[in-house]
Amino acid sequence: MSGFVSGLFATFVTVPIAAFMVVYMLGRKVLKRKKKSFHLAMNVSTVFFILGVHFLIMAIWNTSYLWMIIIFLLLLKVLFMIGYWRKKQDVRLAPVFRLFWRFNFLFFSFAYFSLLIYGLIMRTIENL
Repeated sequence: MSGFVSGLFATFVTVPIAAFMVVYMLGRKVLKRKKKSFHLAMNVSTVFFILGVHFLIMAIWNTSYLWMIIIFLLLLKVLFMIGYWRKKQDVRLAPVFRLFWRFNFLFFSFAYFSLLIYGLIMRTIENL
């Protein structure tokens, strides 16, 4: 059983869109709502996209930049809190975190697919 779970986790890290699709499909069956299922899939797969970007960077440049990703996430969270405070004059953590997490989904999914294409092109050029 632990081999299955670790294999599933490894698949979700290397192909985070699979995590998105699995969570979305399960959410549709359980929640019976498309929008809630989509948001649940976004929230869960964001972690896998972040890890996927980290491992793609390691595969392309043979260096770990996980500490830079963590610092980027922390600084981005602070910027979202400052922006929310300037707009609303009050900081409520739940809405700020939701905005921050959805932005991370967009950013890291774009970064994942960009790095995937870049890596494929670079490996193809190296092997010519």
